Amino acid sequence: MRTLRRSKATEILLELLKGPKHVRKLQSEVGGSASTLELRIHELLKEGWIHYEESDVWPFRKTLKLTDRGTEVVKLLKLEGGFFGAAEREIRKFAFSKDRAKCILTLLHIMGGKVEGGIKLQKLLFLSKHEFGLNEFSYQFAPYAHGPFSEEVSDDVTGLVSMNLMKVEGKVIEAGDGVVERRYRLTPKGEKAAKKVYDRLPRATKRSLQSLKRFNEMKLVELLRYVYSKYPKESTG
Repeated sequence: MRTLRRSKATEILLELLKGPKHVRKLQSEVGGSASTLELRIHELLKEGWIHYEESDVWPFRKTLKLTDRGTEVVKLLKLEGGFFGAAEREIRKFAFSKDRAKCILTLLHIMGGKVEGGIKLQKLLFLSKHEFGLNEFSYQFAPYAHGPFSEEVSDDVTGLVSMNLMKVEGKVIEAGDGVVERRYRLTPKGEKAAKKVYDRLPRATKRSLQSLKRFNEMKLVELLRYVYSKYPKESTG
C-alpha cells in the first residue's frame, strides 16, 4: 500500500483501467515528470499490478497493461472511493495497517474463510469489540447509513487484497440504498497467514471469536436489527 500513496501511482492504475497505454500516452494523460513516471512504473511492475504487452503488429510497440491482480486492486479502490464519496485523487491516502488487518484475517479464518457482504463484515468486527471486549480488534466506528461503519476496515481490505491475502468477489447492486453485495474470501496464502495469527491467540480470545459465528449465521436483516436495538447511538447515521 505504500506504493499507492506515492505520486502518480493511483493515477497510472486508474488510467490503465480504461485500457492499455504506451508510456508516452500514459504520461500525457496523468502528467508529471518523465523520471517520476518511470519510477512509479518500475514500482507497479514490481508489485505485479501492471505488465508490458508487446504488439504483434507494426510498429510492434510495447504498451502497459493491468494484470488481473492489478485490475482487482484498482477496481476495489475505485469502488470504495466512489461508494463512500471520496474523490479518486484521494484514494492514495488510504491508511493500511498490517497489524490491524490481522483482525480481518482472523475473523475470516473463524468464519470458514469467507464472509458474505461488506455490511456483515463491518458488523462482525464491531461486535467483536463491543460484544466481547476484544480490544485487539481496535477499529474506530462511527454511525452510518447501515449502522456502525469504519473506514479503516475498507482501508485494510484494500491492503489485504493488494498483498494477495484475500479476494473480494461480487458486484454493486443498482439500488436506491446503494448496497454493495460482495463476498470477502481468504486466498490460500491468506488462509496460511490467518491460521498462524489465530494459533497464537489466547484461549479466551479464541472462545470469543468462536461465539461470533452465531452472528455470521444470521440473515443480514436479523443482524442489523440486533445491532440497531442494542447499540442505537452507534447505529444512527
